[in-house]
Amino acid sequence: MAGILELLTQDAVGLLSSAFGLQPWGIYFGGVPVIIADNIVEVQYRQQWSISDFPVEQGAFQSYDKVQIPYDARLRFTAGGSAANRAAMLASIAAVAGDTNLYDVVTPEAVYLSCNITHYDYSRRSNEGMGLLSVDIWLIEVRQAVSAAMSNTQDPSGASQINGGTVQTAPACSAQLAQFQTSSGLPAGGF
Repeated sequence: MAGILELLTQDAVGLLSSAFGLQPWGIYFGGVPVIIADNIVEVQYRQQWSISDFPVEQGAFQSYDKVQIPYDARLRFTAGGSAANRAAMLASIAAVAGDTNLYDVVTPEAVYLSCNITHYDYSRRSNEGMGLLSVDIWLIEVRQAVSAAMSNTQDPSGASQINGGTVQTAPACSAQLAQFQTSSGLPAGGF
């Protein structure tokens, strides 16, 4: 069922995009593109897994686990035309590059959720025309840990003790001394 919904969503995005002349490429926040650019000329996506190998007896190794590493994506945006157009692209990138918001990388084939910009750089090359500004943006997936929701205990005395800081020592009361002496086998008069 999830596969059908995903295909229907992609079809709807494709139809809306073609109807309005929009390309479903880019970095989005809340369904809105955040980078103002003329084109996206390159998209790279990389997903890796790591297999843990550990030494065991007699110099052998054993593979224990396979763990998915957060993906990374790289996009190349371009802007040409006027200096104001190129400056608008750089300003839109600088506005989001340093924040901690989670963005989506959108391509016609797939949407990669929950990532943040870790790097950007730009270049101008004479063989591409000095009026064309190319900016590479690197993103990495940010996985959010869900905290466990705990309910209150039925009886407040059943809740576990929470030590919220430094505890000061206090002299033992007579009941504590008596309990210690009987459990340790010491004479009642003291040490």
